[in-house]
Amino acid sequence: MNDPKPIQLHPRPTRPKDGGRPHSDYRVLLVYPNIQQCALMPYAIGLFTALLRQDGFDVGLFDSTFYLNDINANYTHYQTYVRAFDWADKGVEFKKQDMLDDFVRTVDEYNPDLIAISVVENTYPIGRAMIRALPEKLRSIPVMWGGVFATFAPQLILNDNVGDFVCVGEGEHALVEFCRRQCAEKSVEDIPNLWVRAKNGHVKKNALGPAIVLNELPFPDYDLFEPEAIHRPMQGRIWRTLGIESQRGCPYTCTYCNSPGQNDLAKREQGTLFYRKKSLPKVMEEIAFLHKKYNIELIYWLVDTFLALSSQEFDELADRYMDFKIPFWMNTRPETMTEYRAGKLEEMNMLRMNFGIEHGNPQYREQMLKRRVKNETIINGFKHVAGRKFKSAGNCIIGMPEENRSLVFDTIKLCRELPKDIEKTGAFIFAPYHGTPLRDVAVKDGYLPPDTICDIQDPHASMLDQPQFRKQEVIGLARTFGLYQSVPESEWKWVEKAEHDTAEGRAVFERLSREYDVIHADARLDEG
Repeated sequence: MNDPKPIQLHPRPTRPKDGGRPHSDYRVLLVYPNIQQCALMPYAIGLFTALLRQDGFDVGLFDSTFYLNDINANYTHYQTYVRAFDWADKGVEFKKQDMLDDFVRTVDEYNPDLIAISVVENTYPIGRAMIRALPEKLRSIPVMWGGVFATFAPQLILNDNVGDFVCVGEGEHALVEFCRRQCAEKSVEDIPNLWVRAKNGHVKKNALGPAIVLNELPFPDYDLFEPEAIHRPMQGRIWRTLGIESQRGCPYTCTYCNSPGQNDLAKREQGTLFYRKKSLPKVMEEIAFLHKKYNIELIYWLVDTFLALSSQEFDELADRYMDFKIPFWMNTRPETMTEYRAGKLEEMNMLRMNFGIEHGNPQYREQMLKRRVKNETIINGFKHVAGRKFKSAGNCIIGMPEENRSLVFDTIKLCRELPKDIEKTGAFIFAPYHGTPLRDVAVKDGYLPPDTICDIQDPHASMLDQPQFRKQEVIGLARTFGLYQSVPESEWKWVEKAEHDTAEGRAVFERLSREYDVIHADARLDEG
């Protein structure tokens, strides 16, 4: 895997005499910037590939996942903070050549009519560097940006002068319609969901079009990815893994998440919620299709709160899934779990699940995070899954606006009340992503410059610097979060020493980790 997967080039057909051009003559290069070098093949790119090919367009892909260089260098951190695994078990080799050079060469050789690049906030700086690396002769190729970051920061992208088209909201219709109009030599300036910078510099901000009907989407097509890209580590093993989308968005209003922002945007412009579900028969049909085509070993449910289901919906899901029983991972909230559901999930062959705890102080959790749930309910959710065949863990966040050391210890103390066979919870360091209400609080209170992009290459970075909770203290508590859950309170004076990144602190950290057998999994990077 020393070179990028070659893009199949086809001779361009002769242009019809009546004007326009055939779709088969229009080339779209999909670009996937990636910092984790472990993530799933993106569901969105699979969908875009299927939709564009369905319409007859020529589609290529550049995937940065398996490059080892500074611009997407999170691999070392990733290997350090998950259970041990070896990519060589699956024949995966990383590319040592320069990723930007390969990207420029791919664009030059493929000669696309459109570069379409989907980003989250962490990956935007990588995508921006890729576009900026293009030489002058390739700068005339239209670039369309999409993804969550594009939805909540379209003007920022346009200000960076790395493209004239930004898709706000869902991109399935906008991307295909753009390509159709380009082939028909029609204006693209009024396409719903697109912000378009015209030749005169004016930005046309088009309103959202109708919401995508999930049941009408084709099954994703991952054939453009290199064969190695289907592999993902989980529980110390590398699996052939695909993501499945059964719901889009989330019904909850957590302030550290941008799903409420998606709902607000859709309600304002479409008169409906962004959150909706795909029918279970359609989901099962998709699993059957993808399993037959790609031989799936593990399913990763691409759902914020997987168990946001009625009792009837859950029972139907459980019954239908018995036809597959493919191991799977899912994320949910403790209040969505019952003893009955835990038993059914075990029968369905669930491998691992994560609960979102986020914070242990009920007042802070309700007032700042808009999570209205009692500590007792959280603990009961974990009790329901304790002692099962599948693994369970929780996620917490520290370093949020108006938080302090004492509040973090409320979270630690809650985690210490969880059943003993639950894996130690991971601690996120709060990331103030665009589109989240907590980012607005951080900016308003002066903890974050308003133009900051969350480019978190270091998984231990803290972006807020609050007078009552300094960055280094946040980082130290995140580092020792698992130790504080494991070490007796009488020994916490030693854990406090381990918070400091000094020779003594590191030595104490290693000693306590060995003595109490603590695995320091970073929840932001992997659930395995």
